[in-house]
Order: sequence, then C-alpha cells, then structure tokens
Amino acid sequence: MIIIKVTIFLDGPYWVGTFERMDKKGYSIARNIFGAEPSDAEVHEFVLNHYQELKFGAPQEFKLVIKRRNPKRAQREARREMERIKKTTKPSSQAQDYMREELEKNKKEKKRTNKAEKEARKEKQFLLKQEKKKEKHRGR
Repeated sequence: MIIIKVTIFLDGPYWVGTFERMDKKGYSIARNIFGAEPSDAEVHEFVLNHYQELKFGAPQEFKLVIKRRNPKRAQREARREMERIKKTTKPSSQAQDYMREELEKNKKEKKRTNKAEKEARKEKQFLLKQEKKKEKHRGR
C-alpha cells in the first residue's frame, strides 16, 4: 500500500509542491517548483505524466498505525484536516524536517566531491610542473 500526499503552497514568488510518499520501504519526500499557481487539473496532469520524474530522497523508517474508526468520525477528521491545510498551506513538520535533512546531505556530498576534484586538479598541476622542470633540466 502506497500513500501519497501532495501539498501545494506559496514559497516566495513561486508555488511549490511537496509530494510525500509512504510505503513499505519508508517515508520519503520530493519537491517540485511549479512557478505560477497550478490549477487542480494541472496538478492531476502532473501526477499522471511526471510522477516518475520526481526525485524522492532516501526512505526513512516510520511506523504506520491503522486503527479501525467509525466512518463518520473519519469523515469529520478528513474535513478538519482539509480545513487545517487550507489555512496553513505548508507541508507537515515531518516533511520540512525531511527536506532539511536531504538538503544537508546533498550539500555535504557536493562539498566532498568538489574537494576531491580540487585535489585532483592540484595534483595534475603539480605533476605538469614537475614534468616541465625535468624537461628544462635536460636542456631541451
């Protein structure tokens, strides 16, 4: 069973969509910037045609507890949740924490690769200098 929750909110000048996915692997989130405010039809079309292109982060473990509820109570809770989302229009705090962790992880990975590339460039430059020194020393 896969549960997907989409939240669209205004973040600065752009409309951003967060796609929260909960399945047997864990909880993961992806983010997409829409630009102009998307209509319901545009969001539906995006999910149908571009869902596979979303880059979800590594799944985090979570515990899904499913309780049997009175259907009317479930309906009331769903309505309250929708009203709460309309008022706040921000993703859940769990999603925000997850996005922050993913950004930090990506930043550290990029820093690590950039440092390795920089060291490789320095080593290459050093070897070129050494080669030039040898060529000059040989009198060529």
